[in-house]
Amino acid sequence: MPVCRRCIMPAIPGLIDLDDDGVCGDCRDHHAFGMQNEEVLRRRLRIYRQRSGRYDAMVTISGGRDSAFTLLKLVRDYGLRVLAVNYRNPFTDEQADRNIARMVRSLQVDLIRFRLPGDLHQRMVRNNLRAWLHKPSAAMVPVICVGCKIIWPRIMAIARRHHIPCIVSGGNPYEYTAFKKSLLGVSPGAGLTSTYLWNVFQLGREAFGNLSYLKPAYLFHFIPWDEEEVLTRIESEIDWRPPPGSLSTWRFDCHLSHLKDLMYLITLGVTEKDDFYSRLVRDGKMSRWEALTRVEKENRIDWTAIEGIFRQLDMEMPARLAAFCEQGREGNKHAEEE
Repeated sequence: MPVCRRCIMPAIPGLIDLDDDGVCGDCRDHHAFGMQNEEVLRRRLRIYRQRSGRYDAMVTISGGRDSAFTLLKLVRDYGLRVLAVNYRNPFTDEQADRNIARMVRSLQVDLIRFRLPGDLHQRMVRNNLRAWLHKPSAAMVPVICVGCKIIWPRIMAIARRHHIPCIVSGGNPYEYTAFKKSLLGVSPGAGLTSTYLWNVFQLGREAFGNLSYLKPAYLFHFIPWDEEEVLTRIESEIDWRPPPGSLSTWRFDCHLSHLKDLMYLITLGVTEKDDFYSRLVRDGKMSRWEALTRVEKENRIDWTAIEGIFRQLDMEMPARLAAFCEQGREGNKHAEEE
């Protein structure tokens, strides 16, 4: 399929069109992200640091690179007393768990971990995956992650219980996938369960009980996201590591990311990495050649992880997907030999 001449996004009928010059709409309409000044963040955090209480701020951590850097930045650079909070996702990669233990130990911060009741998360993924397999749709891929979207009431309750005035997130603006916005025109339908809706209600009730928690601080909205700086600091200062043999340091912390990559490749022919690197190219943070090289390698599916997810969900992999899996294994093998 034809690919944009400026970024690396391909033409996708009904979603991404290229003009006569071979340029996509996102590149034509691109505006650099409006970064706020780091001093603004420092002033805001200074106010929180002057309050009484055991903690100045909370950082939600996953074991991934950006949340690790955020925790490091708040503790080492800003001198804050931070409570780290982690949702014990049943699909968490073992290396992410090791990273969490290392960063908490290195930075000497307190950690609270919590789970959803019973096997609720697994049941939600199982139900939504079955629905998707019945009728694959790119618009429905995000419902696979619904388990991690309903945890915010718990996080805000922890903040309130410990009188923490500020929740800081490590999400960065380049992760906001553009094609997801276009796909939102398709109704999510039956994939959303009554449990999800109940938790949305709970989130609203919790938020209106304390409106200050509706305004978390996003670190990378105040400082530029620099992949080299992030990786250099977390690897050298808190012994953070990606999984052995991992093709990417981005979003490995949850095994479901491999499943989402597969679902997007089946329905769109791209993954979120294509969009992520395209955004970096548009902002001059990565060359187009490097982006193309990365997605060629990083868009290879981890079939072992896919099979592990189906086993964990006690689901049999459909024959057509199993055949796709076998073809993918052979393709990965040939790519590695080259």
